[in-house]
Amino acid sequence: MASPLAATSMMGQVKQAHASWSKPRWFGSEASDPASISSRVPIKIYQYEICPFCNKVKAVLDYCKFSYTTVEVNPLSKKEINFTRELPSDHACSNYRKVPIALVGEDLIADSSLILNAIVEKLSEEKEEKIKLLCSSAKDPQVQEWVRWADQELAVLLFPNLTRTFSESFQAFSYVQQVPTFSLLDKLSNHVAGATAMWLAQGKLKSKYKISDERQALALALAKWADALDRKPFLGGSSPNLADLCVFGVLRAVDGSATQTVIEESPVSDWYGRMRESVGERGVARVAREAQ
Repeated sequence: MASPLAATSMMGQVKQAHASWSKPRWFGSEASDPASISSRVPIKIYQYEICPFCNKVKAVLDYCKFSYTTVEVNPLSKKEINFTRELPSDHACSNYRKVPIALVGEDLIADSSLILNAIVEKLSEEKEEKIKLLCSSAKDPQVQEWVRWADQELAVLLFPNLTRTFSESFQAFSYVQQVPTFSLLDKLSNHVAGATAMWLAQGKLKSKYKISDERQALALALAKWADALDRKPFLGGSSPNLADLCVFGVLRAVDGSATQTVIEESPVSDWYGRMRESVGERGVARVAREAQ
């Protein structure tokens, strides 16, 4: 993949990136009214499909029906984000090798929290009532605390659960078989080597985050979230707030995996179902932008 930031000046680099929008992922669909969003700031996300932090960002965009495109990053080669090696050394994304990375308008941003802050700032310009309520909730200290909890305590539990056994790890990495931009070799190597590497690293992850039983730890985290909900439809009351969307987005990373049963059998299952209805399917707000 050619570097999307090949121009010599930073502004030129970012503008060229706009001209290299990739096709949306395989399960994306067009927004119901593309014309109504054509003037919005373009957003491009470099991601892994099963990354909880990437899914957190996308959940907010999907809920707001804000269009975006995604680039699936090869977990082994990471060639899709090699352009970060060409950035000036003082750029925050210089040589950054993690996901998500996002191009929000002309701003290249790394780290999901910073990306989310930039997106909320853009969303604050919207007139729709539910988006205004969402942006307002971002200023609430309680909401901010739960957003941090989603990042620092909930998200770290997912990979140990997804890779609990080799078969579950192999299942989790099966998504690479559906990435149209990956070659047959990319798909095979990532499915086998990626699944094996993450399964072998599972013990280190559990040790790092002091997790003894990954299933029990996730169940306890979901029970804590259920207590916070206190029988309300959403933490935000009658509609989701930013914390609802961040927690949901993180959990949505395990959809289709064996770990999903933990959510379905937890006290937050009804809330999760309501969030599905409110947010919609992944990529429902995505609009195809063909490479120029």
